[in-house]
Amino acid sequence: MLKTGDKILLYHGEKTKYLITLTEKGSFSTHRGNIGFDEIRTREYGDTVKTHLGEVYHLLKPTIADLQKKVKRTTTIVYPKEAGMMLVRTMVFPGARVIEVGSGSGALTSILANFVRPTGKVFSYEARADFSENAKHNIRQLDLLDYVEFKVRDVSKEGFDETEIDSVFVDVPEPWDIIPHAHKALKGGYPLVSLSPTVEQVRKTKAIMELTGFTRIKAVELLERELLIRPSGSRPAERMISHTGYLIFGHKLNVPAPPKPETSKQVRIAGREWGLRAADADSGSSARPDVLRDTEIDDRFSVGDEDGC
Repeated sequence: MLKTGDKILLYHGEKTKYLITLTEKGSFSTHRGNIGFDEIRTREYGDTVKTHLGEVYHLLKPTIADLQKKVKRTTTIVYPKEAGMMLVRTMVFPGARVIEVGSGSGALTSILANFVRPTGKVFSYEARADFSENAKHNIRQLDLLDYVEFKVRDVSKEGFDETEIDSVFVDVPEPWDIIPHAHKALKGGYPLVSLSPTVEQVRKTKAIMELTGFTRIKAVELLERELLIRPSGSRPAERMISHTGYLIFGHKLNVPAPPKPETSKQVRIAGREWGLRAADADSGSSARPDVLRDTEIDDRFSVGDEDGC
């Protein structure tokens, strides 16, 4: 039987579904009627209940994606379509130690925590204290706080505390500033993934990854389109979850390899600008070149492996 504290997805349809936490007393009200919690407690996952107006709702076990999308948002969140690819192309497993840069609203944090428990840990870094506090609140609501350590820090300037990390996840506006610190934190041969909304960010990040010492670098975009299956005929839906970001993956090399000929110019540009940014930070100067300038000079710049793998 369902009990107090259980999370339940009240499902009437894709446009009418609610994530609730069962409490000792009370009821849940919708425009289709009220459902008493006492009645829900006599049921199990997979059963149905009716509102006082006779409308049927199914009692479903929420998935990780359901829980992730219902966090209190102060930022945009990582969508499940990207999160799935991030998980299978990195090293996230029970007992893993992973770093997340950009706690945001804690949506990705919750997914990572679910997969590293019961003996692993997510080290979640966020530059803004208010974002970090909201993410922590969301993780506490999901009963995952034992598996996450939140830290308020500008990683681009101060780096990480941890070493021998299994995977690094980056979701910040200037990911190239995080790459050298991620390289130091990762185990040799282990992966990093960065999420960015624009191609320019991906180009600059890829160049710094090569310069710092990453290989097997690949960038992808994922599009999700529902298939409408009907007795009269099936077809793709008109609306879809299209562009939400680009993912760029890479694995750490202990000794950086020489850049590929077609990207060496971009690597030199990126390296020079990254070095100037670091010098400005050390001197306290705010004058620095545009970090994205000259990225259009070489049209041969590639963000994928030559063999397409």
